[in-house]
Amino acid sequence: MVFGCIPGNLFADHMAFIHAVRAGIPGHWLASVIQSSGADEGIAKALGVPPEQLEAMCQIEALDIRTSEAVLEIARVLSSCFAVWECPALAKQWMKSGVPALGDETPVSLLDTHEGRRWAMDVLQKIEGGQFS
Repeated sequence: MVFGCIPGNLFADHMAFIHAVRAGIPGHWLASVIQSSGADEGIAKALGVPPEQLEAMCQIEALDIRTSEAVLEIARVLSSCFAVWECPALAKQWMKSGVPALGDETPVSLLDTHEGRRWAMDVLQKIEGGQFS
């Protein structure tokens, strides 16, 4: 399980990911990602909603397809970040710091687009592989 509720196979199994997105993920998965990561403001910005609206979204039985996909992609980035840095404090610091490999952008600021999330994942994979830090 990722963040205590997201099945781990969703990030490794393309069809499982697609089925979950199409069905609409439960709002409590979003709540778990927010609670575990502490990135509520960044997640709200990434989803294009005011921070106050996140609580209401967490109560929804099934989020819409676009929100479901964004939340799962954000969870994938955050989960990888926590795994790479092996320390929640370091992972959170990295997410909020300008990263030269990301054009000096903060990773959290890139979570609002698919390409930004993909780019952050690419950099995390390179860090994990020892290409740069």
